[in-house]
Amino acid sequence: MHRFTTRTGIALCCIALACDSPQPTGPTDAQFAATVTPASVIASATGAAHRIRGDELWVLSFEAQKRADGTVTGQYRVDRKDIPVSFNVDVTCMSVSGNIAWIAGIIRNQAGDLAIDGTVSYFFVIDNGEGPNGGGDIVSGLRLNDQAGEDSRFCDEQPLLLPTAPIELGNVQVRGEG
Repeated sequence: MHRFTTRTGIALCCIALACDSPQPTGPTDAQFAATVTPASVIASATGAAHRIRGDELWVLSFEAQKRADGTVTGQYRVDRKDIPVSFNVDVTCMSVSGNIAWIAGIIRNQAGDLAIDGTVSYFFVIDNGEGPNGGGDIVSGLRLNDQAGEDSRFCDEQPLLLPTAPIELGNVQVRGEG
């Protein structure tokens, strides 16, 4: 049996006062959600491009997103079936203007056996629509083994100097920035 003592009464009084006191002020749920959610995506480019030249099958698959805070995420993979060589690229920058996306990054070969591992690579794609009314998407040649900093320069300057070819199989989607 528990006896009511002065200590018990003081403890109950403190608990009651704590319950009646106003809640501490802080951010609202909406304010809190805005601080913990990632910045919204303002531009994206995704797709796959297959080109066949003679005995060469070249496959490029990619995805990249640019967020409102300027951060860019994504990767692309290149497979040359004729030689056979394949490697991945961590996207470091992307820019979009209309239906064209410029994508660049650092080559990251899991096996680490390519001399180009750790160097810059980049390309651009042109999204010409979907279905029978689309004009056929286009992919540029892929630049390999470039120097550090050339990835940002490529995305900033948006050159159209790399050779291009229609995508024979596949599709690209470019969305976002003007």
